[in-house]
Amino acid sequence: MAAIAMTSCSNDETLEINTGTEQAIDFRTAMATRATETTIDNLSSFYVTAFNENIIEAPYFENLEFTKDGDSSIFTSEDKYYYPGDGTDLTFYAYAPSAEKLGTGSRIATDNENKNLTLADFSPAVEIVDQVDFITAYATGSKSDAETGVHLAFEHRLSQIEIQAIQQSNKVYNFQIKGVRIAQTVSKGGFDFKNEEWTLSTTDKAKYELEFDQAIPMTEQTILMDECGGAMLIPQELTAWDVANDKENTSKGAYISLLLKITTKDGALVYPFKEDAEAGKEYAWAAIPVDTKWEAGKKYVYRLNFANGAGYVDPEEDTNKGEQILDGEVKFDVEVTDWESHDYTGDMESGETTEDLDETDTEDPFGDE
Repeated sequence: MAAIAMTSCSNDETLEINTGTEQAIDFRTAMATRATETTIDNLSSFYVTAFNENIIEAPYFENLEFTKDGDSSIFTSEDKYYYPGDGTDLTFYAYAPSAEKLGTGSRIATDNENKNLTLADFSPAVEIVDQVDFITAYATGSKSDAETGVHLAFEHRLSQIEIQAIQQSNKVYNFQIKGVRIAQTVSKGGFDFKNEEWTLSTTDKAKYELEFDQAIPMTEQTILMDECGGAMLIPQELTAWDVANDKENTSKGAYISLLLKITTKDGALVYPFKEDAEAGKEYAWAAIPVDTKWEAGKKYVYRLNFANGAGYVDPEEDTNKGEQILDGEVKFDVEVTDWESHDYTGDMESGETTEDLDETDTEDPFGDE
């Protein structure tokens, strides 16, 4: 079967709030990042909700957009707000992108009583290329911070998943990859800004796909997701597909799958199998179960190693669900039979050759004298 190697890394962004005396609240950026998807360079705007400490349960401002001021590191809003003059704190919740850009049905809910925000009904886009990074930040500040600025650190709230394929020590098969699939992961949840926690649906699962315009030939290390960098999915602990006991995956266990065509080096078609190939399928899905715990702000790179196998038939295929695609090494148990002896005599005068028969060969089979 295919094997998996995996790595992860954490990412963060740093922004700073800085307000001068009698200046409107604005945001100044500073870099503190490693291999991030949303960066200071490509972050053009974000949204902020602020709460004050006064008795009325209402936001100081709500979902206010701050945009980058030209090529500078300063983000400002069209409507200007200022710190309270009595020195009381403002609490800031910032996020990007907007709820609309996060996906259909997503919404940012304001909890005035608890001075909190929640991302509700979030579902990543089904097509991996359409998925977006979701970042948030929390800070408090007052007029005393106007000179030094308030530190605002953005953190990535999703998990990034990248799939690669490697073909080490296997030179007898050729693999053409037409797509990737991440299947049966929790697809809906909500994020609590104050507690920095996800609440996951117990019923909603989905598969996420990226299909390529042109098939990619597998090499010793094949990068498959250059176009988008990786899927952006909800942090969660995966329960793997139990391929041994549930080939059809009725329990909806998680797995990764590649859309493949496999041939031998001499050109024979191995996968799709005969029935699918005769039905016109040029490629078919090859899957492997996964049971990783995905954490927010980390990137997970799955390297599928096809050195000694090709995984299992994807449970969403029509036939042979859960069967191994390459099952058992081709080898032989060899036996060589003894030679059967036949003696002949050639008459050099007549030019005739006759077989020498022993006494048993000359007996009349009917017993006649």
